[in-house]
Amino acid sequence: MISHEKKFIFIHMPRTGGTHLSEFLRPYCDEESLIFSPYQSCGNLHATMIDYVNHYGERILDYTLFTIIRNPWERALSHAIFHNNKTFDKEYFKKVIYEPYRHHLWPHSHFHFLVREPAMVEGERGICPGYPPAIPPIMKQVREYFYWPEFIRFENYAADTTKIFDKLGIKYEPQQLKKRVNTTKHKHYSHYYEDDEITAIADVCGLDLQLFEYTFKDKRKK
Repeated sequence: MISHEKKFIFIHMPRTGGTHLSEFLRPYCDEESLIFSPYQSCGNLHATMIDYVNHYGERILDYTLFTIIRNPWERALSHAIFHNNKTFDKEYFKKVIYEPYRHHLWPHSHFHFLVREPAMVEGERGICPGYPPAIPPIMKQVREYFYWPEFIRFENYAADTTKIFDKLGIKYEPQQLKKRVNTTKHKHYSHYYEDDEITAIADVCGLDLQLFEYTFKDKRKK
């Protein structure tokens, strides 16, 4: 979502609580920004930084950019359950992990939505448009490839969102920030993973893990 009035860009990554957040932001977005999206079935959600720059030009790069991040293993599980009628199916879960593009879903790394330039990366499971190239874990080099946002941690949603809203002058009721919508019910995420699936998410989300210090918390019985 983008607001020229408040000069902000909110990049909504799937399964991070962004649908709820967008309700507070909509009053500040003009009509054009609300209907713009390369993903027509999703309204104006899940557009990338490349999409916004291509549409509005580089003048928006001075806007406040923010997004929500979430443990990628937990997010992938929520993704699979939500898109399977809110039920867990192991076969579908594997497809979400290994072949998200082929099932019209988004990749697991948060940085897919923040990359500066489009890329076409060919791997064992096909070509992934817009997926960022391998980046050394050095902040200066990372910033050359990505638009660097302010982050709201899903795990600290209300407190982090309050700071962003206060900075931007967004009106909100504190109790409303504690609400959750489109939630999925399940046990601790680790119970749904096999070792190869844990590794697959870690490989794709390596940069997320380095910079955000997310780890796989294993509560499976050995």
